[in-house]
Amino acid sequence: MKKNLNIIPTLLIGLVMTFTVSQKISAQDAQISQFDAAPVMFNPANTGMLKFTDMRIAALYRTQWSSLSTSFNTFAMSFDMAASDRIGLGAVFVNTDEANIINTSNFLLSGAYQVTDPNQTKYMITTGVQLGLLYKRVNTNGMIFDSQFDGRNFDGDLPSMESFTRTSRFMVDANMGVSYKSTDRTKKINPFADAAVFHITTPNESFIGEQKSKLPMRWMGNVGARIEVNRDVLIEPSVIYNRQRESSQFQPNLLAYYTVSGTPYQVIGGFSYRTEDAVIIHAGVRHNSNIFRISYDINTSGLSDYSNNRGALEFTVIYRPGRRSSRAIY
Repeated sequence: MKKNLNIIPTLLIGLVMTFTVSQKISAQDAQISQFDAAPVMFNPANTGMLKFTDMRIAALYRTQWSSLSTSFNTFAMSFDMAASDRIGLGAVFVNTDEANIINTSNFLLSGAYQVTDPNQTKYMITTGVQLGLLYKRVNTNGMIFDSQFDGRNFDGDLPSMESFTRTSRFMVDANMGVSYKSTDRTKKINPFADAAVFHITTPNESFIGEQKSKLPMRWMGNVGARIEVNRDVLIEPSVIYNRQRESSQFQPNLLAYYTVSGTPYQVIGGFSYRTEDAVIIHAGVRHNSNIFRISYDINTSGLSDYSNNRGALEFTVIYRPGRRSSRAIY
């Protein structure tokens, strides 16, 4: 059945978003705003590097562009534990559904090693690796093609002229990273830095023909500091940088932590800006070692005219058994 152009803008927007964003970081890897609330997903070197608890479970859910007819949704979950004073072990699972057209699942085993002496408390340097499977599936029923446009109308009964040799595939995936953290509780300023590279295997993700389409490596860098304003207030400025193929992106962040005196609670708030994409508002609460966060992206990219500036809503939970030391750095 033929459809007039003026009654299918949402289909077009969804298709454009899927393939336009696929040239950017967010389509290749799950785009998240609360990167610090997904530590194992953010950097393999964070795996099991726990100073005041023996294990950590983190969960994340993100829904993006829900003001359109179909949204991008991401679910992630990770588990990590300290296997010894120097070794951390864990696993991470991430699923991203892009407008019900492309679905990607990533399951990775994760391990980290503390290079520095665990008995000294001034700083720590860790390195980590991840190895697992990447599964990608495409739903061709939700797609339209230029060959189905006759100059005035789209006709879904016309052949797409595309030959999909497969609609799903498994790929071997691997990541690695290194992390530095100052952990000196006698200092008011403790800097940190991260570096990681993802998709070292550059797996072939092509669905059409025999020609390979390799998933490009993503490079990540992060620098910042935890600053103790007074005993009850901490601020954490940082900047994260991602680059994948020709696309690059900065995200400056400023988070603040206020400890409610005499209670096990800490209030969290702050702002971020992801260049050419979104302004992000953060809020949350910490109870002992458990953290509950929410963030909202206000879309500032070229899609804001269609999304009405509504970007993404993101929820995260980190569960760590045990009580938090009020003087703990990490």
